[in-house]
Amino acid sequence: MNRNGRWQSWVKLGGFSTAGVLSAVLVINTLSVPVRGSTVTYQAQFSSVEGLNVGNPVTMNGIRIGRVDSIRFAPNTDGTSRADVDIEVNSDFTLTSNVTAAVRYGDMLGARYVALSDPGGAIMDVSTDEPPARLAAGGVIPLAQTSPAVDLTALLNGFKPLFDALAPEQVNTLTRGFVETFSGQAQTLTTLLTQIAAMTGSLASMSKTGIFTQLIDNMSTLMRTMNTRQPQLEQMLTGLNRLSAAVTSGDRQFEMLIDQGNAVLATLANTVNNSSAAYGDTITNLNSMLQTWQPNTEEFTKLLTRLPEFGDAINRTSSYGGFVSLYLCNFTLKIRSHEANIFGYTHSEVCQ
Repeated sequence: MNRNGRWQSWVKLGGFSTAGVLSAVLVINTLSVPVRGSTVTYQAQFSSVEGLNVGNPVTMNGIRIGRVDSIRFAPNTDGTSRADVDIEVNSDFTLTSNVTAAVRYGDMLGARYVALSDPGGAIMDVSTDEPPARLAAGGVIPLAQTSPAVDLTALLNGFKPLFDALAPEQVNTLTRGFVETFSGQAQTLTTLLTQIAAMTGSLASMSKTGIFTQLIDNMSTLMRTMNTRQPQLEQMLTGLNRLSAAVTSGDRQFEMLIDQGNAVLATLANTVNNSSAAYGDTITNLNSMLQTWQPNTEEFTKLLTRLPEFGDAINRTSSYGGFVSLYLCNFTLKIRSHEANIFGYTHSEVCQ
């Protein structure tokens, strides 16, 4: 009984392991998207393959015929660089020497694929006036016959102001049209133009509400103001130019100023914080002084007027040297109604 139970456990474990391995193989096979049947490897040279990854499909006329095998960086003879992309193509499909390759968008999420276009023998070789030769295994599709990936992200970012003025449904429709058009689906170009016309009509209806009119009026006012202030604007630009030249000069004075500015500001803040009470008393005393000063403005003005004369007198007095000559012209003692002049009433020429 125990032996049979052990065998049943082993059978269950084996079945579970087999199912797990088969599931893993199925998942790996699905994700790797292998090419069925025998394959031939070619190399395509691109100036840019942004967003393209190993395993992305290779199509011809909308039919998947292969996959991207590897992507590597390579230099050009003129000093620039390129991307060499190895592609696996089903051997049932024959490529000619004039085949073209382009990196296109596969969906709205940014998936890329390589689209091949091979006219085959329908187009004659201009140099030999014969059908193009077959591209041998391992052959190279040169840069002249490839188209790099279109950066739709940068393109759509340029339409951000337009998208801000549209409804979300209109934005999705317009974006889908851009993706399909730049992915090579030429039949969607008419739809894209129709959508742009509809969006333009929506913007025209918005202009009736006065939004664009107000914007243009504001811009006109701004330009008129700048025109009237042209000399001041030129002075400002000249000053900014000089300031920029001084800042970017070779010396390190500005850098030292920035480095030491933090310490200076910290010291100043600490000083102000510690002396806040003294500053308050100073402002209070200054206010009292100004209140006393204001009613006596006329007398203060007279004082200021006489200061130059006083200064000239001081200069004359000290003209004999670095000293001041003092003369005692009169010395009178007075007690009530009695007074006496100690030195008499005769004065020198200085006192006259």
